[in-house]
Amino acid sequence: MRYFFVMGMAIVMASTPAMTQAQAPRLRRAQLERLYRERGEQIVRKRLNLTNPQMQQLRKVNTQFAGRRRALMQQQQSVQLALRDELARNGSADQAHVAQLNGQLEALKRQRFELQQDEQHELSKFLTPVQQAQYQGLQAQLRAKIQAWGEPPREAPGPLAP
Repeated sequence: MRYFFVMGMAIVMASTPAMTQAQAPRLRRAQLERLYRERGEQIVRKRLNLTNPQMQQLRKVNTQFAGRRRALMQQQQSVQLALRDELARNGSADQAHVAQLNGQLEALKRQRFELQQDEQHELSKFLTPVQQAQYQGLQAQLRAKIQAWGEPPREAPGPLAP
């Protein structure tokens, strides 16, 4: 039986085209992201002392808010880049455009705050106040680590985000 399995795998591997150099980094990144999520789940489960149902609900909430959070972060980054480019014009920056970009940044900050409030409301349905505070602390630690690695500070997606 083992012989057939090994032979079958050999045939599949031989018939599959070799991985290109471009595919290798994507595969590696996907593996690292999966390992990050798995390790994050272990840490969260242990530190918050979560039950299986709580862990399932936490995954659901993280998935529910991850897309909106990612979109807001991308929009904010785009506006910040546009603002940086406008200000780099050395004295010839368009005042009206800068004002518009500043307004967009403030609106995005409000949307992120509202998103955070919505997420906290959902978390309060199954986490105790202590668990919520601990979870927020874990997210803050993650943001600090990302910032220490030299990346720009941003809102941490949470260890369970997809």
